Amino acid sequence: MGYVIAGGILLAIFSEDTSEIDHANPPAVGGAFYLLLVAAVLGVLFVGALLLATPGRFDRVPRWLKRFIHGFVFSVEAVIIVGVVLNVIANSFGPDEFLNVLMIILSGIAASVSANEALRGGVKAVQSGT
Repeated sequence: MGYVIAGGILLAIFSEDTSEIDHANPPAVGGAFYLLLVAAVLGVLFVGALLLATPGRFDRVPRWLKRFIHGFVFSVEAVIIVGVVLNVIANSFGPDEFLNVLMIILSGIAASVSANEALRGGVKAVQSGT
């Protein structure tokens, strides 16, 4: 979540607005679907961050839903890591490499914490016999 927010702020500050030049036509329906998909993924990532940041506050949330959310966060972060590594391999070395390395580190931390939470919930359920 932090990377998405920081990246959005940096892009808004340092990039030129060429949207009128590049996109003279109104966005298609696929563009709206993509925005909804991105909003849904960010929403799930935000819920996962809330579950991790405040563990005792959401005791009423079913364990299977928590495990699903943590598994989804892990999957998204793993896809991000693979995409960034492929981007690093395909492009020449430049200033974007710092952001790519930062993204890999942050996504790796988020993925490992989410996987740990998802598996820890499963281990507790097996140990308690439920």
